[in-house]
Amino acid sequence: MNREKEESIVVVDDDQGILDSFDAMLGDDYALTMLNSSNEALQLLRRQSPRLLFLDIKMPGMNGIELLKWMHAREMATKVVIVTALPQDHYEEMARQYGVYKYLRKPLDVDEVEDITRAALH
Repeated sequence: MNREKEESIVVVDDDQGILDSFDAMLGDDYALTMLNSSNEALQLLRRQSPRLLFLDIKMPGMNGIELLKWMHAREMATKVVIVTALPQDHYEEMARQYGVYKYLRKPLDVDEVEDITRAALH
């Protein structure tokens, strides 16, 4: 197993198509944990601190910004990349206020996701 495969990356999105896309983009090179809600992510984050978290904003229950705020309050070292289709700039401003590493808009660019992942982990 290569070093990259050992890295801890979590992807949180309620759209299975997005989770499948991340698996196709990164799954061969990195160990991925796929979750479809912020509530599942919250349970995981209470037990461990992944190196990188790709996080959707609009999800049922706790939204991505609320989860990011929770993580920020606990000074977690996890780098968070927001991945959203929401056009409102105020979400990006809020995410930056809570220490987001990067902010991506859907549809995703494969090269950009791969570049961000490499940069965040190394």
